[in-house]
Amino acid sequence: MRIMKKLSLFILIFLLLNQLSAQEIKISPIFSISSYPQFNTSIGYGIGFTPASISKHKLGFAFSQSFNYFDYSQNLFSDGEGKTQYRDINPKNQRLTFSINYGFNILKRQRYDFLISPKIGLNYFKVNESIVYTYENETETHTLEQNYWTKNKFGMGFILEYRRKVFADKLSLSFSTEPEVIFYSKFAAKGGSEPYFIGWMSFNLNVIFNLAKNKTVELNK
Repeated sequence: MRIMKKLSLFILIFLLLNQLSAQEIKISPIFSISSYPQFNTSIGYGIGFTPASISKHKLGFAFSQSFNYFDYSQNLFSDGEGKTQYRDINPKNQRLTFSINYGFNILKRQRYDFLISPKIGLNYFKVNESIVYTYENETETHTLEQNYWTKNKFGMGFILEYRRKVFADKLSLSFSTEPEVIFYSKFAAKGGSEPYFIGWMSFNLNVIFNLAKNKTVELNK
């Protein structure tokens, strides 16, 4: 599968760059909400790194994976039937994201920082749903299975992050919010219920390991 090959390649590159030049490693549990019912509430994880740099600003690369296993309901009008369709949906959906961000430290203190980071990324959505549906004024139920990928969806947004050092400048904790817009379907597409774009908001609790040498840390203070 192409998605898994890309994921494996990204992880391999991530590990190689980490060994060669990593300055920071960030590990994050993630909670997300979105404007699209298929991914309305998600939980997941993220892994990121900042390569060594002489600049006080931070260039970051990240991978995240989130899961939506929360049941939801949906009402759709069917042009073919001329009726409203009522759906109860059991999802096992996923989102994979590969992103780049560039952080500006706008409030730097001895023990804490506040950063704003514009970000862009590519998103891959796995839709795997079991659907039970009926039509209005009918009692007969029907079932439907959906299992497919939606690939290469461009997203853009920014990261707001409050960071605090907790152990000898080598370990930090931070909380970040990440609002973004994902361009999900083409404006020229006809039919279906997919939105042109999705609003997305993530809340991350981050553990950050500083791998920079002491000399580099002193230059950035």
